[in-house]
This record gives sequence, structure tokens and C-alpha cells, in this order.
Amino acid sequence: MSAAMEKLGIPCWHSFRLLSTNFPDNEMWQEAIDRKFFGKGDPFGRAEFDQLLHGFGAISSDTPAIAFSEDLIAAYPEAKVVLVERNIDSWYQSYMSAIIENMFHPISSVLYHLDRSFIHVIGKVQRTTVEGWLGIKSMEDAEHLAKQRYREYYAFIRKITPPERLLEFELEQGWAPLCEFLGKPVPDEPFPHLNDQTWFDEKVKLLIARQTKTLFAKAFYPTTIAFAAVMIWYALRK
Repeated sequence: MSAAMEKLGIPCWHSFRLLSTNFPDNEMWQEAIDRKFFGKGDPFGRAEFDQLLHGFGAISSDTPAIAFSEDLIAAYPEAKVVLVERNIDSWYQSYMSAIIENMFHPISSVLYHLDRSFIHVIGKVQRTTVEGWLGIKSMEDAEHLAKQRYREYYAFIRKITPPERLLEFELEQGWAPLCEFLGKPVPDEPFPHLNDQTWFDEKVKLLIARQTKTLFAKAFYPTTIAFAAVMIWYALRK
């Protein structure tokens, strides 16, 4: 959907922006999470979301933004809501693979605690969102709660969104209903179908590999220096 919005000339915020050294955004999302779910201040309103979203015209409903759907719908009463409900089993497999398994993988967990300057910053946004919003703190929690929370989410969005602001959309429908709802001309090209899960998995693997290498370098650098100093001292003694 984010690619479709971009094709329609509507810049779309996506959580891929957080898988970088974009620390101010990560820190502000963390503040929003702490306020909403952990009682550390008043929830964000329009002023804070304006600052956080940098003028994007649309928001992709992935973590952490999806946990703020109610707040965003209230903050932007002029905004329209495009609801894309996937097959629950297909969604579950994708969610567990792309989010939960990466989050609770042993290597990811080790890096989360060791790499305080990067992986911890990104991982904390994911972990606290999933914990605060869904009540999931482990793989076992996800296996028991994910599908139930999925059903509850879609029922909740239908309940709180005024009918005139809501489009229930299936990707197979293509451009026509989406463009009519948004008041945009139909592009002269096929509706985009990108494999976000594959991209996400590859991005996470690259991040883990890079940060593992960095941590090993940091860990072994002092040892190498110390060893070199000892060897120099030993050589000078001769």
C-alpha cells in the first residue's frame, strides 16, 4: 500500500524509516509509546504527530504506527482510512516471521542487550510497542494472542471510523476503488505488489550481521591493543 500511495503522489510514512540511524524519530516514537502504554505523560496529539511524521501525507499501518491508529484517526479528522484486511493465516505467518521471530531470536536478543547505541534503540521501539499494545512479551505469547489481537484490531477500527472516512480495500481490486475514494486519477500502470516481508527479512539480517561484526571489533580491539603493548614491552626488554 505504501508503494501505491507514493504512485498517487502521496508521500507515505513507513517503519522502514526506523531501520537506520534515524535516531530522533526512534526516540520520539519511543516517547509516544511510553506515554500511551506505560503512563509516562499525556498521549501524543496532532502537534506531536505533525513533528513526528514530517509532513507525510499517509501512514502505513505497521509497527509502531499501527498501535496509534485511534490517536491518529482522532488527531486528523480530515484524513481517510484505507483498511486492508489480509487472510488471517497468511498475515500470521508473515507477522511471526518478519517481526516476532526476528525480535525474539537468540542472536537478536543478545545484540539487543549488548548494542545499546543502535540495535537496542530500534529493538526497544518494536518490543515495547508489541508489549504495550498487544500484551506480547515472548514467542509463546505471540502464538497464543496474535490472531485474537488481529481480529480485535479490525473490529475496533471499523467501530471508531466514521463510514464516510473508511474504505475497506482488497489489493486485488486494483486502482479504481482506491483512486475514487482518495479523489485521485487512475495511474496508467499496474497496481504495485511488493514483497515487503522479503525486504524486511533481508534488511534485518544485514543489520544483525553488521552490528555483530561491529560488536566483535569493539570487543577485540582493546584485547588487540593490550596484546600489542605487551609484545612491544617484551621486545624492548631484549
